[in-house]
Amino acid sequence: MAITSHDRTPYEVERSAALLMGFLNAVGDGCHHLVVAASANGATLSISVPFHNDGETSDLDPDDALEAMMVLTLAATVGGGAVIRTTVDQTSSEVMGWKLMEFYARPLSASEIFNAYCTDAETGEVIPPEWGVEYVAAPRLTV
Repeated sequence: MAITSHDRTPYEVERSAALLMGFLNAVGDGCHHLVVAASANGATLSISVPFHNDGETSDLDPDDALEAMMVLTLAATVGGGAVIRTTVDQTSSEVMGWKLMEFYARPLSASEIFNAYCTDAETGEVIPPEWGVEYVAAPRLTV
């Protein structure tokens, strides 16, 4: 079932926008990639959007922002998560994440995001971490 702007209440639109802005403000300057995923009834819907922060501005595409808000609404309603990968330099990046529930983003610790990335979702077996990736604690969002 597709979510359209007509399916969302004013509260949901406001909270989704606040979450999105919280994610954009949670990271400093640099090149970032936001992934939001919602899971329900054995299916997963996700979106991946790149953005660059430079001082006080972000170049997040408005169409990407709208799509991200739609998935955020679903994730915050039925459960899901958000991850930001930040490119530190050409050979390394940082990954942080949040669990989404009831329009609240609970920051994941470094070990929680490490476990999420280094555990096979189907088998539960440990998989090696990506080379050059540091798994860091997510900050609490100010929304």
